[in-house]
Amino acid sequence: MGGLGYSGWWGRMGGPKHRGIVTYQLSPYEMKTNAHLISKGTHNFFRRTSSQLGYILPGIFLFWAVTHFGKKKH
Repeated sequence: MGGLGYSGWWGRMGGPKHRGIVTYQLSPYEMKTNAHLISKGTHNFFRRTSSQLGYILPGIFLFWAVTHFGKKKH
């Protein structure tokens, strides 16, 4: 152990009090987690999926080509 000695239990270290810290909390009854899920959710799903096709399709094609060649050769 390092330091000068025992400085207190966690949260009561004996140092100066913190000032100016503001915390916010939202009640779970005020959150609308599924708001607009059907009306905007399907549009977002297709928009996000179509934007990722350029990254996903080359890997899928490469996997298909390797397995097709392997099955054909052996």
